[in-house]
Amino acid sequence: MNRKKLFSVLALALAAILAFGSMASAETRIVLKPKVDAFAYFVDTSPSMAQSYKSTGNPKIVSALNALKKLNSVVPELGYQSALYTMPDFATYSPKSTFDRGNMAKGLASVPSDLSFFQSTPMGRGFSDLDGVVNSWDGKFAVIFVSDGLSNTGRNPAVVVSDMAKKYGDRFCLHVISVADTPAGVATLKRLASLTPCGVYVDASDLADQAVLDKFAQDVFYTQEEELIVEVVEEVVIAPAPIPVQEKIVFRNFNFGFDKYKITDEMIPALTEAAALLEDYPNLKVLVGGHTDSSGAAAYNQGLSERRAKSVADWLAENGIAPERLIVKGYGEENPKYDNNTREGRQLNRRVEIDVQD
Repeated sequence: MNRKKLFSVLALALAAILAFGSMASAETRIVLKPKVDAFAYFVDTSPSMAQSYKSTGNPKIVSALNALKKLNSVVPELGYQSALYTMPDFATYSPKSTFDRGNMAKGLASVPSDLSFFQSTPMGRGFSDLDGVVNSWDGKFAVIFVSDGLSNTGRNPAVVVSDMAKKYGDRFCLHVISVADTPAGVATLKRLASLTPCGVYVDASDLADQAVLDKFAQDVFYTQEEELIVEVVEEVVIAPAPIPVQEKIVFRNFNFGFDKYKITDEMIPALTEAAALLEDYPNLKVLVGGHTDSSGAAAYNQGLSERRAKSVADWLAENGIAPERLIVKGYGEENPKYDNNTREGRQLNRRVEIDVQD
């Protein structure tokens, strides 16, 4: 009978041709994966936001909401939870729910742009109120804060955000879209964005550039991974009547943090899936290849790549896969798949791939 096996090797893993002199065709596609489990748009509606923004002729609050509307239009719907809040008088304009671009657009349209006047701008209190809400959120979450950076009463917002960063650790990212028009406002907002290691700062006017807008969205919300699909066709004559059978094997890549090589809890589901697939094909051998980005010395990166590959292979061996089926190799920084000049590219290059072997 004719038998088709479709190997879909996700996110940077190269499929190899199986035995029996098979023929193969391949194509690639990019898949998006969420960086966070939830996010909140957080809009400053203090009195200074009624002032004109740069040379636009629009109040800052209008420019702020327009920037968020542009951003919202390019955020992919990847199953995050999302919400929309304002400060300093904390209000909810879109309650926490699964992100839907259209529903969030309605929430943004409902935020008032005709601001009432009051004397103070207690930004620190606004972040304290926000902390009381996100305190119950699970997983990783991002806050996209839109403001002119002016704060003139109450606790220092940098102290409040710093306390939040200590409380939530790497679960929390604060990103800033700035409509600041004073050096003090710019300094405050850049300081806030720097208090979480993943924070990104951008000027609202720069988001009119589509490339800047798309990059900011990717920095905040998602990663891109390459999926390589290789179709392997092999013929084994067993009976006169041909019966087509299709099977799919999926191996996922494993990305590591900077200078890290130990298995993390986040990798376990994908490793478990890989082990189960290998158990289904007991004669299949695989190459476990470790890679690094270009940071640091080449010799050090070679050793680091070998440690990464070994940690994945050791986990598979400890979970039922015969060691003789696993070929372990480190490539150092020699085979980058993405641009090492970008943070995202370096992150994707810190990887271990599982490749099917002949």
